[in-house]
Amino acid sequence: MEFHAAIVVVFLLYFLTLIAIAVFRASQMREMTDYVLAGRRMGSFTSALSASSSSTSGWTMLVFPALAFSEGAVHLWTVVAMVLGSWFTWTILGARLRRYTIATESLTLPDFFEKRFGDTSGMLRALIAVLTIFFIMFYINSGLIAGAKLLETVFGSTHNQGVLITLFAVTSYTFIGGFMAVSRTDVVQALVMLVSFITLPLVLIANTAQPFGGLGGDGFLNPFTGTEGEVIGVVFLLSTAGWGLGSFGSQRILQRFMAVESEQKINRSRNIGTLWIILIFSFGFLFGLVAQPALQEIGVIGSLVGDAGEYDPERVYFVASEAFFIPLFTGLLLTGVVAAIMSTSDSQLLLGSAIATDDLPAVRRYAARIESVRMLGASGKVWLGRLMLLIIGAAAGASAIIAPDSISSLVAYAWGGMGAAFGPAIILALYWRRFNLWGATAAIIAGAVTVTIWQFSSGGPWGMFDMAIAAAPGFITSFAAAWLATRLTAPPDDSITEQFDRVRAGPVDTAGVAGL
Repeated sequence: MEFHAAIVVVFLLYFLTLIAIAVFRASQMREMTDYVLAGRRMGSFTSALSASSSSTSGWTMLVFPALAFSEGAVHLWTVVAMVLGSWFTWTILGARLRRYTIATESLTLPDFFEKRFGDTSGMLRALIAVLTIFFIMFYINSGLIAGAKLLETVFGSTHNQGVLITLFAVTSYTFIGGFMAVSRTDVVQALVMLVSFITLPLVLIANTAQPFGGLGGDGFLNPFTGTEGEVIGVVFLLSTAGWGLGSFGSQRILQRFMAVESEQKINRSRNIGTLWIILIFSFGFLFGLVAQPALQEIGVIGSLVGDAGEYDPERVYFVASEAFFIPLFTGLLLTGVVAAIMSTSDSQLLLGSAIATDDLPAVRRYAARIESVRMLGASGKVWLGRLMLLIIGAAAGASAIIAPDSISSLVAYAWGGMGAAFGPAIILALYWRRFNLWGATAAIIAGAVTVTIWQFSSGGPWGMFDMAIAAAPGFITSFAAAWLATRLTAPPDDSITEQFDRVRAGPVDTAGVAGL
């Protein structure tokens, strides 16, 4: 891609806008609840777009269109999975998770689980914290690699330079503004992503003589077959379902449920957020389908070959943006990729810093000692959270430089791993009165281990099923382990079941008092 000053100007203006939002919101941040959950004051529109945009990433803008570009309409099922996952996650978890975390005065998911089961040992809280930070590292890693890929393509930077620039951009405004800044910038970034994905395919269709002609393979436009006409099977559908199941354990999405201003706004947030998911993935899917004939017609399909001579369909967004638009509009479209990367990476960094500060035993003990200290208007615990953010960011940056992996592989493992490890346990904790500490522990370990085995082996145990994402088998084993461990151990104490009954009875206000 040729260098254009206009693209640099657009990028800088975009970054300065994010910084301005962060600085403005920083003045409203005093305590840890402000830094982590924006004081539970988020409205429907902000919570909806923040939850939805933070569930997407560089994978959405680069990898997903590349899959449709290469493999055709069969990836319509990915769109279906993401839409259903979003709607059911809001519907099943949204109101009750908000209600329960207020009743237990919990700021993070590990904190909630400890109080939900009355675990005085700290074992479950620490386990969830460690696993969460582990998966977060993979997700941040994928965002940094996607950012590096963008900067390599646009500006000719090296991989290492791209990782460092992306890391600096994301950590700067997240460090300054905390959860409210991240949520507000997510709204801006959600709109930028949506405009970019709507614009690209429509312009390609308008400027291509046969936008759906000359596509490879007899089954390219058939959602029930592969490109060679082979019928899709159960394994493919289970794998694809994993993209939707991952939503149930995605803690950055669950944070938005906890932060909504009132329970009455949950359904409106769900509808807005799901509509955004429908639009972003539908237009991304359409773009992937029409890009091939469009690029072939103007003779730039060869631009998908990278500098090392490898064919890379993940470059299709970059190539189409440059080929069909003047530099100024190319810059605007490329900010869509920047938005996708930042809206996920900032949420992951903030989540990781909050959990490290609140839930890792040693850090938590130190945080309790300095919480009353005030520095520049914020508590010492907030500043410790900021320090944890820098440490986690630096670790992810080092990993992206030392051992880079494909964006697709990293996102599949992080998204599927968190979904399988925490999704079933959250659902059961909110809806099963008999569910106990040992059941939750077994569910989390079983889900995480299953996805890890699938990720680092060829097709899972004995090569039985080759899946792009293993959230579905992880969900199954997690639910099975939860049921078995719960049934084989003693039921929870009366105080735990009484609290469950109070929460189930009706909404609670921010003071944690049950009401009608």
